[in-house]
Amino acid sequence: MKQELKENTGLPSSLLWILAIIAGISVANLYYNQPLLNLISHDLKVSEFSANLIAMTTQIGYALGLLFIIPLGDLYKRKTIILINFSILVVSLLTIATAPNIYIILLASLLTGICSVMPQIFVPIAAQFSTPETKGKNVGMIISGLLTGILASRVVSGIAGEYMGWRFIFYVAAVLMVVCVIIIMRILPDIPSNFRGKYSDLMKSLLSLVTDYPQLRISSLRASIAFGSFLALWSSLAFKMEQAPFCRQQCNRLVGFMWHYGSFDGLFYRPVCGDIH
Repeated sequence: MKQELKENTGLPSSLLWILAIIAGISVANLYYNQPLLNLISHDLKVSEFSANLIAMTTQIGYALGLLFIIPLGDLYKRKTIILINFSILVVSLLTIATAPNIYIILLASLLTGICSVMPQIFVPIAAQFSTPETKGKNVGMIISGLLTGILASRVVSGIAGEYMGWRFIFYVAAVLMVVCVIIIMRILPDIPSNFRGKYSDLMKSLLSLVTDYPQLRISSLRASIAFGSFLALWSSLAFKMEQAPFCRQQCNRLVGFMWHYGSFDGLFYRPVCGDIH
């Protein structure tokens, strides 16, 4: 049931939990492919380099979505943006699941990355409508849901790929996104835009943030280097684990837990730390 939201008056706990869960489900679409790159390479008979382009293309799409799609949340109704992006995700995930060649997968992966940015719209929703006392905690809940999706996606897709084939997880992901569309339609109220102007004006305001705040530039650079290194390592491991003396099935699961073990600090402590000012 839809509940009316008013700024700084509180966010219903049921809606907060649903947004956190959907954030995890949607962001997981970015990472399903990484443990499956070797299986995709064998199935489509392409090189390791070509298969690695899938992960790279997905992340490029995510960056484009952050830059060009997320700002639309200030210009148009957020619910409409979320529903459109989730609907496109259903199509792109089904396209990957049924793709006959690497080129279609690359195109669909780019689209998947672009449309998987919706958790970044959930975060300002939590911040805008929470009370001042619960703002940090509620934002932390959304981030925890997002981190859970990142944490679980590689492990789940690795296991599913081993027993059901690499295409299976993308069918499952598409079904999950259909469920998310239905839930958003039913429970999320319309949130009016808070920006009056053109899209070009909105993008210019983003540029001014970069030029006026040097600390923002430094933080962005550090984050990009760290995240890029992380992704490069994981993409390589997907192929290394196929070779002796490793066992792909067991190591894919184990490494997935190892590399995301650090996410548990955010999962458990972010909501708590959000209450500490």
